[in-house]
Amino acid sequence: MSHSRRIYLALASAAFCLLSFRLAVPARAMDSEQALEDQIISKVRSGGIEAAVEQARQAVKQYPQSSRLHQLLGAALFKKGLNEEARAAFRRAIELDATVAENYFNLALIELSENRLAEAIPLLEKCSSLDPENAQAHLLLGRAYHNLNQTVSAIEHFKKALALAPRLPLGHYHLGYAYQSQGNMEQALVEFRKEVEVNPVFYDPYWLIGNIELNRGHLDAAEQEYRKAAGLKQRAPEAHYGLARVLVARKKWQEAEAEIKQALESNPNSLEAHYVLARIYQQTGKNDDALREYRICSALRLKNQKSGIAGKQP
Repeated sequence: MSHSRRIYLALASAAFCLLSFRLAVPARAMDSEQALEDQIISKVRSGGIEAAVEQARQAVKQYPQSSRLHQLLGAALFKKGLNEEARAAFRRAIELDATVAENYFNLALIELSENRLAEAIPLLEKCSSLDPENAQAHLLLGRAYHNLNQTVSAIEHFKKALALAPRLPLGHYHLGYAYQSQGNMEQALVEFRKEVEVNPVFYDPYWLIGNIELNRGHLDAAEQEYRKAAGLKQRAPEAHYGLARVLVARKKWQEAEAEIKQALESNPNSLEAHYVLARIYQQTGKNDDALREYRICSALRLKNQKSGIAGKQP
């Protein structure tokens, strides 16, 4: 799974957990209906998904006109991985009450989980129109637009999300990533640093900051960020790859070799990491090892060309 996709799914999952059950119970709901809702929610939150699905199925039979119970059925089905049934449940909830923003949001999450970005966008737009204060909807809209290479629209929604919730987790990260894709490294750096303030245990902004600092020739600053990243995720390749590049620039060949080998342990098919290792071997007189690494680079480059994969950082 790609780095961008991994972050995207984590965001969608977190948003679903946060918002699926936030609806207040309608004031006129019958006590027995409310009791069913409470029981289903309790089961889902405690991890009893199978029991929640079964109870929700029975509940919608008992109260077929309840939009809320269909919503809860959809939520339980989605958590169980039954996307088609969940999709049908959320659509039925919308048919019963088209004014509930969360139903569009939850239905959009199903589309996003299947990478159906074009289908998710109008649902999130509808959610935003019904609930203008929903920062998560704008954040997911930004991600969807960014993945469709509509960066200007993505930035617009990231900014809206952060205007509503300045400390929204992943908000500054995604805005920074969008700026970076435009080549606006100054603004990207600002946003990545803001994300670190909001979310100091989040790994990715550190190595991205390190990359920007390294490309500017700021070796001390880059090394500091890469080491922070490595401290958070010791086996993740990006931090070790970045550290190796810093150490190569300082001609600390032995330390650089150790770092690049750690990167390759986690990502053995990284063309760029093998190339750095080849250079290190060449600089330290290990010519046979260097030749082997260059041959690996050639094989990986050919493989990537055949599969249409461009070279990228590990």
